[in-house]
Amino acid sequence: MATELNINELTVLRLNRKDKVSNIIEAALGQNTTGNPLFTNITYDDTEMHGFGTALQTVHTKFNAKPPTATKAEVTIAVDVVVDAHGINGSEVQGIARTQAKAAGNVNVGINIILKAGYFYKKPKSAMENAFDAQPDGPNAVKITTKAVAQRAVYIRDWAQVSGKNVIPLPGEMKERLISTENDIRVEGLETAGVYAFREATILPISRKSDSGTPTPQPETKATKSKATKAHRRTFSAQAETNYDFGPWIWAVSQ
Repeated sequence: MATELNINELTVLRLNRKDKVSNIIEAALGQNTTGNPLFTNITYDDTEMHGFGTALQTVHTKFNAKPPTATKAEVTIAVDVVVDAHGINGSEVQGIARTQAKAAGNVNVGINIILKAGYFYKKPKSAMENAFDAQPDGPNAVKITTKAVAQRAVYIRDWAQVSGKNVIPLPGEMKERLISTENDIRVEGLETAGVYAFREATILPISRKSDSGTPTPQPETKATKSKATKAHRRTFSAQAETNYDFGPWIWAVSQ
């Protein structure tokens, strides 16, 4: 649990050069520090970091083309640029998060800063990620499955058709969100041999008790940490690019 963390142990996770290239791209594109005065002096602002991620995605797509139009060495160089920049910013985000958490006397303040900046923190060993998977399910269909997080939880899936596996969709390529109370769903009418990217977020139900707000999500789940002002009312930010805390992208090829 987040409350078991000591502020001095609050650690931003760093990228590994051996990680999947898609994960490295997603980390770069996921940085979100613009408009937050805490990050005014961060070394690489969002425009620069997103540019590094886009450059890596471009060269990686070219490398996977048939025939390839980029070399493995070019991919490696682009990976190094992202990993190095992300590591520098990660150290700065970590320092800011610890400072603010100490000032508030609450480690959760630091965790919130890290997550809002698009970074992730090292969780206790007991923490477990939800199992989210997408597999072909007969002709022109994909089955999406995930571990249930709570009764009456809502599952939200972003998805898009992409040019190949490990390609992260652009905002304009996204299909209409798949929203349901079922943790397992089936998507039909897909293109034969089409490659599709999926990611998931969940929101927990608000308690019906008059003195209760939104149940606190555990840090190991993909539950969206939205604010509840009182029972039966959930608050969303009109300024946010998305009000949902999405997990990483996964890919499936339809039959």
